[in-house]
Amino acid sequence: MLVDLIRTKTKLNDEQIGEILSCFKSTNARKNDHLLEPGQVSGKLFFIKKGCLRLYYINEDNQVLTRFMAFENTFLTSIVSFISREPSAEYIQAVEDSELLVISYDRFTLLRNITPEWDKIYIHILEYGLTVINSKLSSLLTQNAIERYLTLLKNNPELVQRLSNSNLAAYLNISPETLSRLKSKI
Repeated sequence: MLVDLIRTKTKLNDEQIGEILSCFKSTNARKNDHLLEPGQVSGKLFFIKKGCLRLYYINEDNQVLTRFMAFENTFLTSIVSFISREPSAEYIQAVEDSELLVISYDRFTLLRNITPEWDKIYIHILEYGLTVINSKLSSLLTQNAIERYLTLLKNNPELVQRLSNSNLAAYLNISPETLSRLKSKI
């Protein structure tokens, strides 16, 4: 829950937390809804109460390349676009019906200006994202497809259980056919 995350990362009191929560709006996204498309500036930060969102690209060969899968109690945005205010090259899509809390870039920036303790949440978002991206990049550079799949099974079994084969294959940067062969071997 967002309140629990704020309490563990900051020293804000209940009144301040209430003010922060009032900056978020509740929304729902249905499976396959796009919340961001390439060319749009990412103006929203999503906190996932329930469901799953993915951040992905489509390359010039029309391959879908999933950069990040975000589940409950996780923030997601196209962070480079959100920070730089430049158009995004990425999509954000609901992989499952999802319940979200959304804060606009303007509200997020306002919180940073009026509540300096909010920067601890910002740092948490950046550190979490950096850690996940570094881990994924390392696996892509140092592991073959079967090693990536086994690592995913060990470290993130919920991805294997909750995602379709096509989304899972895109996340592992392999073809759906390769994923099917891997699953049959294991």
